[in-house]
Amino acid sequence: MGVMYLRRNAFDSRTAGLALARTIGRSGLRPPTLQTIAEEAKTGASTLHRWFGGTEGMLPHATAAFADMFWTRIADRVNATGWGGFLPGDEDDLFFLRAWLGFEELARSDTGVGQAVGELWHDARFWFRSVLGRELTDFELAGVEAILRGLWDGLCAAEPLDADLAHRLWDAAYRSLAELPSNAAAA
Repeated sequence: MGVMYLRRNAFDSRTAGLALARTIGRSGLRPPTLQTIAEEAKTGASTLHRWFGGTEGMLPHATAAFADMFWTRIADRVNATGWGGFLPGDEDDLFFLRAWLGFEELARSDTGVGQAVGELWHDARFWFRSVLGRELTDFELAGVEAILRGLWDGLCAAEPLDADLAHRLWDAAYRSLAELPSNAAAA
């Protein structure tokens, strides 16, 4: 495959780019169809429709199930390796992380998916407190979530963040939280 020349300033490219940006900004990525999911699950769309009453009924349940699998994977890594287990350790972990980021994107346009995603983050907040061994302020929790989401996104980006650098940043975040007294960051 040769080098592609990107027409960044061409009228048609700019028009299409703005339209795409508005579409994504307004409704996020399009959710998968029932047929697509049925094919992937090696079952019929009618079966999934019977189970869930259609795509709208299925997406929250599928998200909750995936969230449970995703969280269990993270919990197992954290139990085995400590705080660093929140970051992916191998290609399988990266696959699950990429899929999870897709579910988070779907949560922008689907309230049922949003609820399932929110429940995972509720569990994550509890886990952060457990790993650190103390209660965290809302400010601290928001900071941990922002750092973790940023690292996750960076590790799955088209030009991925170096895994060693991600671990050093995450370790620095942990050390700073572990060193703070529980009433810090109230300001």
